[in-house]
Amino acid sequence: MNTEFYIAMPKGVHFLWKEKANKWLQYVAKEWSRFQPNNELSQLNDLKIGETLCINSMLYDCLVQADTYFELTHGLFSPYLKLQMEQHGYNLSFPFVTIKSNIYQNNSLVVEKPFQFLGNQQVMKVAEQEIDLGGFAKGYAIEKLAKWLEEKIAPDFGLIDGGGDMQMWSAGEKTWTIGVADVWNINKEISSIKMKTGAIATSNRVFRSWMLGTTKKHHLLNGQTGEVVETNVLQASVATPSLCDAEVGAKLCFLLEEAELQQWFEKNCMKSARFIVKEGQTATWRMTGVN
Repeated sequence: MNTEFYIAMPKGVHFLWKEKANKWLQYVAKEWSRFQPNNELSQLNDLKIGETLCINSMLYDCLVQADTYFELTHGLFSPYLKLQMEQHGYNLSFPFVTIKSNIYQNNSLVVEKPFQFLGNQQVMKVAEQEIDLGGFAKGYAIEKLAKWLEEKIAPDFGLIDGGGDMQMWSAGEKTWTIGVADVWNINKEISSIKMKTGAIATSNRVFRSWMLGTTKKHHLLNGQTGEVVETNVLQASVATPSLCDAEVGAKLCFLLEEAELQQWFEKNCMKSARFIVKEGQTATWRMTGVN
């Protein structure tokens, strides 16, 4: 995940939770990354068409959730874009700034359903495409860890911050003030939101960008086409009860016009807030289902 994690909980909480939390985050970073060779994800991607693989129950659950969002967004969000990411030059873990333009020539077709989930942790490959969970895996990992910490360790309050993507909880007294970083300077805040329990995710097309030859690229792709999104949106922060919802919602802010975006949130998220920074425009918070 190439991310530093910060966890805040009440004073006096026993530190034995740290070992389990660390093992969980290290497991996800090692086994679910497309940049790590010979891991669980690479075994899936290396399957031949018609072959099946039994995988870890948590990876299976994460993939099923990602596939559900794939369907809910009609493919705009897609975990099946590894080949397209690589063809746009994103074949190294950040940071990097340039990729040789003559490396990637052939464009892979976007496939609607390249994997089938058969139950009992069995996955079948049905088409030539590969998985890249990207930031969704981080959001899933944080959300699961937060649920465990809240239920077993610190029910009063707590917060997990993984590179600006956060899940927090409060039994009622604790209120968190979460800042929104400036598009161009992560050390400067341009807005904030107060939350007790919920999550916030931010996507930015400025920082994860690079030059492929003479062409500027960034990491946000349209899942229906496999092409880099062309948009005047620079950054989007989405707050919802679920970090997985927030991760997907933040990406949709780059892909949908405001009316369509509002409809999607009204249909799929009971409560949400979004802060979208566009070129040459002043950003404001927009709420769905929040008084």
